[in-house]
Amino acid sequence: FLDTPGHEAFTAMRARGANMTDIVILVVAADDGVMPQTVEAIHHAKAAGVSIVVAINKIDLPGVDLHRVYGQLSEQGLVPAEWGGDTEIVKTSATTGQGIDELIEYLDYIAELKDYKADSTIPAMGWVVEAKMTSTQGSVATLLVKEGVLSKGDVVLAGTSCGRVRTLFDDWGKKLKHATSSMAVGIGGLAGVPQAGDKFFCIDDLNRAKSLSEENKFLSRERSLAQRSQVTLENLFDRLGQEEVQTLNIILRADVRGSIEAIQKEFNKLVHPEVKIKILQ
Repeated sequence: FLDTPGHEAFTAMRARGANMTDIVILVVAADDGVMPQTVEAIHHAKAAGVSIVVAINKIDLPGVDLHRVYGQLSEQGLVPAEWGGDTEIVKTSATTGQGIDELIEYLDYIAELKDYKADSTIPAMGWVVEAKMTSTQGSVATLLVKEGVLSKGDVVLAGTSCGRVRTLFDDWGKKLKHATSSMAVGIGGLAGVPQAGDKFFCIDDLNRAKSLSEENKFLSRERSLAQRSQVTLENLFDRLGQEEVQTLNIILRADVRGSIEAIQKEFNKLVHPEVKIKILQ
């Protein structure tokens, strides 16, 4: 299970979540109904082409109007099975536990129907869910293994970072020797901090992994330079007129990569006639 935040700032994280998973469970509060973030999550799931199950939570609250929620979901193309559609709606309560067993049974049914399988004989591959730099372990990345078996000592390439897996542990911090498909594990040993959402691959040779890492760094730098605004005759005079605007330079630091994205997005929304925000790093 890969949980993504519902706050509007975490758009990129929800998009990644839809692409990393096989089934999306869309959690809708019975009292709030379909929110703007819910609509956005539906679009991400449809774009990723994955199955969608809707879990209506807080069903135990008095006075909730399920027909209103059903109507809002139908407007977004998720017509409930009770109304003759093909979207399964499970009524749940996180407080009482109502509907949770039914939800798990339905996920099992979809998995059997779609015949989800993974090849355990190939080198491990998957995604970087999160990454951070720690004072004790150095670079630590949380990986979601899609296929193959990831073992301690394997050489991993993740975006612009690479290295040999020194430590392999589960979500409880328990050390592991191997990680199979659909497992989320933490690893230590990468030379740098990869970006959240980067794909990772197991490479048979460390020198080859370093070469590919340098190539990815070069491509990343090229993309970054291409995104910078160019000075043209059309915008030159506009820039000259903006010289009086003060620039607030910011170096943004957070505990994990996903938080950086969300905070940067919120900073970019701030518009002031006298002060412009520029994130240096």
